[in-house]
Amino acid sequence: MILFVTCLPATGASGNGDRSLPSARELVEKYAGSYDTDALLREDFVRKKLVAMLGDELQHFFENLNVRGSVDLIANTLSLAGNAAHRGGEEEAVLCVAAYNLEVSAAVLSEGLISVFSTTRDYASLNLCIKDWITQVNSGHADRFVAPRNVRMVTGTLH
Repeated sequence: MILFVTCLPATGASGNGDRSLPSARELVEKYAGSYDTDALLREDFVRKKLVAMLGDELQHFFENLNVRGSVDLIANTLSLAGNAAHRGGEEEAVLCVAAYNLEVSAAVLSEGLISVFSTTRDYASLNLCIKDWITQVNSGHADRFVAPRNVRMVTGTLH
């Protein structure tokens, strides 16, 4: 992560020098590992893109993101995942903000269906943040708690 942060341009993340937009460095330094999730959701460019993409689903998205942890960093993308209160596994959502180009994408799990909101139409081209979240949701988050059958734990000392 240090190499990533030190190699980022100081201009706006869009690369056009627009100082009204945060740079990738600013986004990562401010939010990665942070619990100030409301601030990320209030970022002007994030809010505008969510409103434009989700439309009538915006309130549902926020309800499904009600219980959340810290902002994670996945493949140069800020990730904020959560669930509706007392509805984990049933009603969930994720926000992904690519630090390098400010691409915002989101997904909502509701009644067994995952809706992805993105400017990308091709699943293979979706941000890894979204695809990893989909994998976790579809597994019922089982792989986070119980090792899959093909995982072997090796312990010992490092030399």
